[in-house]
Amino acid sequence: MKKFTTVLCIMFFASVGAFAQGVSGGIKAGLNLSNMTFSSSGYTTSPSFSPALHGGVYLTAMFSEHLGLQPEVLFSGQGYKAGDQKYALNYITVPVLVRYNVNSLLSFHAGPQVGFLMSAKEKVSSTSTDIKDDLKSTDMGVAAGIGIDLPMKLNFSFRFVKGLSNVASNDDNTNDVKAKNYALQFSVGYKLFGK
Repeated sequence: MKKFTTVLCIMFFASVGAFAQGVSGGIKAGLNLSNMTFSSSGYTTSPSFSPALHGGVYLTAMFSEHLGLQPEVLFSGQGYKAGDQKYALNYITVPVLVRYNVNSLLSFHAGPQVGFLMSAKEKVSSTSTDIKDDLKSTDMGVAAGIGIDLPMKLNFSFRFVKGLSNVASNDDNTNDVKAKNYALQFSVGYKLFGK
């Protein structure tokens, strides 16, 4: 975990150093509506969405008036519901998004995201079971969305995040089920520095 944190800090400081002008950053938090798709032998299904929270920091480094890069580091609660069972997966996600500012108010963003699994629980009533060993430790995906920046340093964003990796470990080779994360993400942010 120590090495992971160090790498993230280096990434942020390197971005600041590379773009001495047009750099801003802040904090954000909000709601995830997450789910998974399960596919096997040509058949695909999804259980029910599960609400969870996300939060973290973001940095925006603009190449020009309209085009820039927005890396983020977020704690992201994900998972799904299946009947009376709830699956709660907690990730540290690192999206690195290309940002296009239409104007000072509206922006679009899209890019890759990597997620690092921190914990995974299956909950039935008051019983909780650790299922982290049943899942892979990383999840590669893509994210795309829209943002609104208000003059009072507040910003809002809506994002769709789609996992590309099969996160089911399948180490025992007893099945060929592929499981992939996806989420709708609603965020409120506050700019701490920069324009």
